[in-house]
Amino acid sequence: MNNIAAHAERIARHYWGEPNARLSVKGRTLRWGNKGSKELCLQKNVFYDFERCLGGGAAEIIRQYGNLGISGSVADVLEREFGIQKQAQKALEPKQYIQRIHSYYDADGAEAYQALRMYPKSFRLRQPDGKGGYLHNIKGITPLPYNLLGIIENKSAPIFVVEGEQCADVLIEAGLVATTNHGGAGKWGEEHAQHLEGRNVIVMADNDQVGHRHADAVVASLWGKANQIKRVDLPGLPDKGDVVDYLRTHTLEELVAEVRKVEPLTEAPQVVEGEVVAEEQAIERYKMMRRDAVFAMPPVEFLVDGLITDTGFTMMYGAPGTGKSFIAIDIALSVAHGQAWQGQGVKQGPVLYIAGEGIGGFGKRWKAWERHHGKVDEPDLYLLPTAVNFREPEDIARLVATIEDIDQPFSLVIVDTVARAIAGAEENSSTDMGLFVAACDEIKALTGGALLAVHHAGKDSSRGARGSTALLGAVDTSLMVGKSEDIVVLRTEKMKDAEPLDDINLRMVTVAATISETSVVLERTDEPAPKKKAAGWRDNPQAYHAFQALQNLLIDKGVTRIHVSEWHEAHTQKEPDLSKQQRQRARQVLLDDGPVVCDKKIVWINKELT
Repeated sequence: MNNIAAHAERIARHYWGEPNARLSVKGRTLRWGNKGSKELCLQKNVFYDFERCLGGGAAEIIRQYGNLGISGSVADVLEREFGIQKQAQKALEPKQYIQRIHSYYDADGAEAYQALRMYPKSFRLRQPDGKGGYLHNIKGITPLPYNLLGIIENKSAPIFVVEGEQCADVLIEAGLVATTNHGGAGKWGEEHAQHLEGRNVIVMADNDQVGHRHADAVVASLWGKANQIKRVDLPGLPDKGDVVDYLRTHTLEELVAEVRKVEPLTEAPQVVEGEVVAEEQAIERYKMMRRDAVFAMPPVEFLVDGLITDTGFTMMYGAPGTGKSFIAIDIALSVAHGQAWQGQGVKQGPVLYIAGEGIGGFGKRWKAWERHHGKVDEPDLYLLPTAVNFREPEDIARLVATIEDIDQPFSLVIVDTVARAIAGAEENSSTDMGLFVAACDEIKALTGGALLAVHHAGKDSSRGARGSTALLGAVDTSLMVGKSEDIVVLRTEKMKDAEPLDDINLRMVTVAATISETSVVLERTDEPAPKKKAAGWRDNPQAYHAFQALQNLLIDKGVTRIHVSEWHEAHTQKEPDLSKQQRQRARQVLLDDGPVVCDKKIVWINKELT
């Protein structure tokens, strides 16, 4: 359990007492009450109170259950009662969580679907999967009016139709029969209206253009179905105000009196065709900041200290065979396990690794890492074993849906590699690279975390990453990877929001992955990287890729020699776009220059020349 989860558990126990051990899941979920009405997820550090229909992070527990009174702010209580310094309190706030759950039930009383209000403000729908979990969609389900059972059970009561579940809940708690539709204004339809046939209906409008148009649309859908319809515009509402705002300053009796004053409608309203969109929403305004807001901005926080900011966009590039993927896997597992990366502190969190170049050796590298670091628990690491084309809207939509189904606030998404993520693009095109950057920004906005893009160096690695410089301009951090013999060098070339770290030297160490397999792990070292020997074949990109294919194959198989046909197959998988003749010429360069030796169809690397 990480420190944030430990704080959240301590705060929850302070206010709620001991959890129900029978309903709790060790290390994952704590539940309180005979029916588990309060739940704390230790992996996401968020709670949800099913009775009060609200949720949030550890600080929200204090806000909702602490009875602050004159005891001060939440920040003061966290510091005074729990010893959590104010500068460390931001980490207690989850990046995303469910604020409220509104269940929609069918006429038989079965839960059909839920509408979730999320923080930051967004809305999601999900339906039961029949296995105790949820599918994050409502495919195949006809939308229902909220509180349908209340409508059915109270056959003679008038029905109040309002905008939004919160407004409906307030009226229901006051003893009235109220309903709404999911999705807000403009989403009420005939499928909702059919359930109010023959009833007396009061339609209450929110005090803005959207609210008025929505109320008219509801009335129009009920015309000819309902027995009697009243449309009520409450007096004295503020701009965008609703029935909840009215009841803050008025009694329920005053609300009922206002309804009684209104005569039933005698003719249907004129409904404006088209989607209901607020006038102020038509042109989105930019948000401005003044001096106080700028000065109050928190300092930059890191996911990996000094290297990757917690919400930043990082590029790591290098020539083939320099160890980029080994570093990426090392970082991914360190963050997922909450273990310092090569001496640099990390914030523990879920990680999504998009392995665009395949997962042939990933399993062994993962096993070797865990054995080397003594880890046995499964980390929050999710591996996507195929490339996602970041230039294709369909691929990005599929990725977004996949992430939403997992329902994890990913702290880090790794895209390995950029080349596979923009397949078919012109890498030197700023337009194509701009599409990749925009897609990365969309994924970062969805997860609220960091994104690390693994990229290739150009033909001359000293001149930077391959392709358009638009990518370098877009990232917050650029890391270059080099390698000499068994020493990998990680250099920070660009750090937008902090001072760059000194070079980090990492030794590649061969360790056991299983009883019969080996792989490579990285260990930080103060030993300088040896100077590279001049070798002409290294300047030939196709020959170097052929060498890398053999080198990776030997590492993955844990051997020093292999049949030439296996090398040819691995080379084909690595360079599928080259012709057979081009691959043959590339391999011949290696045989002629001497870094690769072939004898009786067995090949190996001549380490004296590499």
